[in-house]
Parts: sequence; C-alpha cells; structure tokens
Amino acid sequence: MVDYLLDFLVIKDGGKVIFSTPSKIITDELLFGGFLEALNTFYNLSLKDELILIEGRSYRILFLIKEDIQFIGITKSLSDQKKARKELKFFCQRFMSKYSSELSNSNGTDVREFKNFDSDISKSVKDILLEQLERKWFPL
Repeated sequence: MVDYLLDFLVIKDGGKVIFSTPSKIITDELLFGGFLEALNTFYNLSLKDELILIEGRSYRILFLIKEDIQFIGITKSLSDQKKARKELKFFCQRFMSKYSSELSNSNGTDVREFKNFDSDISKSVKDILLEQLERKWFPL
C-alpha cells in the first residue's frame, strides 16, 4: 500500500463515503464518514476555520478539502506528518483528475464508479511516479 497512510477515504458532502481503502482500523465507514462530516461542519460554522488534523494517542486523522469533497488520511501518530500530508495531497490530486467528470456529473450515489481507485492506492507514490516517467520516456 502507500508509505504513510494507513487508510484513505473520500467523503462527499453530507458525509457519504464514496471511496475508502479496506480498513483494519475503521469498523463502520458510514458512521465514521458521517461523524467526520458533522465534526468538520461544526468546526467550520462555530470557529470559522478549517479542520486539518485530529491527533490521538495512536492515530492521526488528516483532512484535505477540495470543492465539496473531503479527503481523509489516517496515519500512526508517530509517523512523519509532512510526508503523510504530501501523500494525501498526491492521492487527492490523482483522484480529482481521474474522476473529475464523474464527480461533476453525479451526486456520488453510485460508489462503484470509484472502486477501481484501489489499484492506485495499492501502489506506492514512488511506483506511480516511476510508471508515469516510463510512459513519458518510453511510449508504446
């Protein structure tokens, strides 16, 4: 899997989880997604600020919001936060570019559209970048 993120979730407005990696940490992704959406909305409305991080004893939850979509990364608390955030940004950009038409044309109710993103997540960032370089330098 990826180098720093243990879990990766994509949550559309309203708390609907439209993509998540198979998790050993999160037992109920719908409940988790709804809770994070509610917490983020409360934080935004009450404090007029953007929630970017929740830190616990064992895990850290990173938030990245693009348009009306929340990208959530879960890491170990002791992992390198800057590198984990870079990884989250990388997969956020990759998801947005890969599914831009699906995101603009649907309300996210058919999550099967996003299921093949598993293949992107199962590779490391280094593997993906290496594949892109190979395609650029050695086209078929």
